[in-house]
Formats: sequence, structure tokens, C-alpha cells
Amino acid sequence: MIDLSGLQDPFGDEIGPLVRRVVKLWQRLIQKTLEDTGLTLSQMGLLGAIARLSSENEETTQIALSQETDIDPMTTSTILRNLQKKGLVERKESETDTRARIVELTDAGVAVLIKACQNLSNLYADMDLSDIDKDEFIAKLSIIYDKLNKLNNQS
Repeated sequence: MIDLSGLQDPFGDEIGPLVRRVVKLWQRLIQKTLEDTGLTLSQMGLLGAIARLSSENEETTQIALSQETDIDPMTTSTILRNLQKKGLVERKESETDTRARIVELTDAGVAVLIKACQNLSNLYADMDLSDIDKDEFIAKLSIIYDKLNKLNNQS
């Protein structure tokens, strides 16, 4: 028998498993909500990032999308290629930097993004989180995120 008694979670083994379960359920629910759009969670994230960055910049590059979504550049490129095959985005060379690829939503991409956002809005309304203090919840999640990000960047 292996003695694991010295490996105690300071929170009594509550936070890690609960976070994993919440994330798993969250992702499953989001994916189910996106089913009728034909998008994956990552594709939805990239489409949303394209819309956000396009409204702020003249050119939305693949590297900017990778940084915005925390998806590595190679995976970002693969997801964008799949979105391009679906006719939801266009990729072209930058006029100012020949190494950069510019990404834009097509009309079909805008329509799918709007539908996906409507689906997610309905999901959030159904969840009814009105009994949770949003600002406090975001503040606590931000603290956890910052600590995890700091630890992740040390390795």
C-alpha cells in the first residue's frame, strides 16, 4: 500500500476536483449549446476574438488571435483552416507584413457567430446566476487565474 498521507490538499481535497467537475460540465453544456451552429468551443472562441479584434484594429493577425485566446499558434492556424473550409473566415496576406496572415469574418461567419452568441445568452439566462455576486465571483476567479498563470509561467 502506498502512503499518501503527506500529500494533503490545503483545502481538504475540495477545490481541485470541484474545479475539474465545473469546467467539464461547463464545456459540455457550452458544446451542447453550440451544436446547431456546427462550432466547437475553440472555434467559437476564435470567431469571437476575430470580431473583437477586428473592431479595434485594421488587421487581425493569426498571432494576435493566438495571444487573445491563449491558443497556441499552430492550433490557432489549424482551427482557422477548418473555419475557412466552412466558409466562416477568410485568411489573406497582410499588406504591411508579408509574414502575417490577416483573418476576417465572412458574412456566413458573422451569421454563425450571432447565432452562437444568442444560444449562449439563452443558456446563461437559463442558468440564473442572479443569486451570485458577479463582481465578487469574477474577483475571486481572477485571483485564482493570476496565481495559476504565475505558476504556469515559472516552468
